[in-house]
Amino acid sequence: MSVGVQAFQGSRLTEARRACAFSKKDLADKIGVSGTAIANYEGGRDRPQHDRLCALANELRFPYEFFLRPSWGEAIDLVFWRSRAAETKTARVMTEQRMRWLCETFAFLESDLTFPHHALPRLDIPDDFRLITGEVIERAAEALRADWKLGPRPIPDVMLALENVGIPVASLDIRSDKQDGFCFRSAYLGRPFVGINTYNISCARARYDCAHELGHIVLHGRVTPQQESDAALHKVIEAQAHRFAGAFLFPREAFFEEVRTASLDYFCSLKRRWGMSIGAMIYRASDLGLIDEGERGVLFRNLTRRGWRGALREPFDRRDEMPMERPRMLRRGVEVLLSEGFYTRAGLQASLALPDGEIEQLTGLDEGFLQTAEIVQLAVPKFGRHLRTRDLESGEVVEFTKRFDRDR
Repeated sequence: MSVGVQAFQGSRLTEARRACAFSKKDLADKIGVSGTAIANYEGGRDRPQHDRLCALANELRFPYEFFLRPSWGEAIDLVFWRSRAAETKTARVMTEQRMRWLCETFAFLESDLTFPHHALPRLDIPDDFRLITGEVIERAAEALRADWKLGPRPIPDVMLALENVGIPVASLDIRSDKQDGFCFRSAYLGRPFVGINTYNISCARARYDCAHELGHIVLHGRVTPQQESDAALHKVIEAQAHRFAGAFLFPREAFFEEVRTASLDYFCSLKRRWGMSIGAMIYRASDLGLIDEGERGVLFRNLTRRGWRGALREPFDRRDEMPMERPRMLRRGVEVLLSEGFYTRAGLQASLALPDGEIEQLTGLDEGFLQTAEIVQLAVPKFGRHLRTRDLESGEVVEFTKRFDRDR
């Protein structure tokens, strides 16, 4: 083993390489070394010299310091993916790296901020998911809406509803139409996380994806990784999450009250108020027995004939007509730390040691936020006090309290 950079962490090189979808050989060719050298770096059998580490950092476009810090120590054992068969392993691995960085970012913010405590109400859900019926799902969605004080009316902001009960949501721009959303639980942080791929989707689709992942959190707390990876069981699990998403977004009491006839034009008239796609409302009508399988097929064929089937093809799918919801929890946390002068943008970048684009996506910041001009704060509070941030964009709020003392 060469002396190399003593603090170098081989696992970080693996993370950056996978996030960039490089094979060991691809990366080796780009910096003029062998694939074996990259494997030795990643496996801890060798360390790169300073100049070579600079070359690796430049090629991968990661801060040099990223490779000097230990990786997030918790393995993510179970991830609920919408489809295991459709997406490539490489694409899933790229996203899995971002899940780990999401945990790291949250842990960093939580060291200074108190986020909403996560606790779901007690729901009557069978331990064995195979015993979960449609009626169980309907009642669970109704009970959750009641506990969250959402009532039977449309939910103004689904992402905010999750964040208000301590479930962080991340909107990621993953250049794949085969990754819709995912969720996982961090035992170390004591809360689930939800990720939504906003690439080429509408507001209604993002809301549905968010509710779908919530369905996994509510219904599938005892599912094992082996069960989730079984193709037949995965199909059952996904069908249950789909049913939950429909029940959560458009509860059956309200659906029976409002849906007088199952037609495309009528569903179109309901879309903006309920924030639910026409296609999802067709399935909802089928789930509730308002239409049979044949009638559902006719509606979907007519949806195709009108050119309304597919990504961004339904009425009101344009973002100027139905603006995309955005996560707030982590963004508000960053804004508190910056506005109170406890970090500068440069300090935040140095503390997280991730590429700016990754930080901005994971925390919901605007693209380019970390490159804007720094506001120099010439005075900070002399004594510790509680800091709260209130979301003024909706009726619900996300509040968190900063913890610090005078001598820090």
